[in-house]
Amino acid sequence: MKKLVLLTMAVVLLLAACGKNTVDESDAAQYIEKSKEAITLLNEEKFDDMREMFDATMKDSLSVEQLKEVSDIVKESGEFVSFERESVAKKEQYFVASIAAEYKEDKRVYTITFDDQQQIAGFFVK
Repeated sequence: MKKLVLLTMAVVLLLAACGKNTVDESDAAQYIEKSKEAITLLNEEKFDDMREMFDATMKDSLSVEQLKEVSDIVKESGEFVSFERESVAKKEQYFVASIAAEYKEDKRVYTITFDDQQQIAGFFVK
């Protein structure tokens, strides 16, 4: 009985700790949609449109020329096929979306961070 109580308490504490980073479904859907839009703009080489989604720091840090370089690397994966897996987590004041995308030759995982104004504050491709 004592072990059951300890196990129950451990599970409750674990769930409480995880609960802080949960994102409700409507927020998650919104950030997933914005992430897919940014990835699509990258795939279509619409860099100026993509940069409109950036916060000021990202605009200063990532130029059109640098986005072109990222796009060239992604192109090595072949033609875009589909989005596969997606998730959103909350990290402090940011929402972080992870989107797996399938290309004809390879797969890519995008990690896109959004600030509290729903602007892109980080963009990474693996």
